[in-house]
Amino acid sequence: MSTPETDRIVAAIDETRRTEHWRDHDGRPQARVFRQRRVAPEIVRAQTRLRTAHWRTEMDRRAAPDSREIGMALVHALITTRLSEMTRSDRDILARALMDLDARGYNPVEAQRTLRRLRNRYVDNGDRASDTEDAPF
Repeated sequence: MSTPETDRIVAAIDETRRTEHWRDHDGRPQARVFRQRRVAPEIVRAQTRLRTAHWRTEMDRRAAPDSREIGMALVHALITTRLSEMTRSDRDILARALMDLDARGYNPVEAQRTLRRLRNRYVDNGDRASDTEDAPF
């Protein structure tokens, strides 16, 4: 319950606080350790597109393949190699690739079927004639 006397004392204290203990917001040191930078989402997306375009043009200028191109070159080399000519190391690399796909949740039998389809599409029938039925793909 407030009385006129209480209201007068509170008003005097508040007046003292405002006149004697005010803070100069312009002259204070920066208190924030991490400044918040608010950038519009459209600007962030545009900057991302610019970085991606720059990366792609740099890769093109240097004629540098990315991981997809390297992977596709390896698949092409694999499907065009005569299976009878594959060395133990070649078969080891193939086994490791299939184990990696299996570990990441892919069906290795389906991966072999995909390789077989690619081989049938890109390798001449005569070159495939020497393949055995127990070939990995």
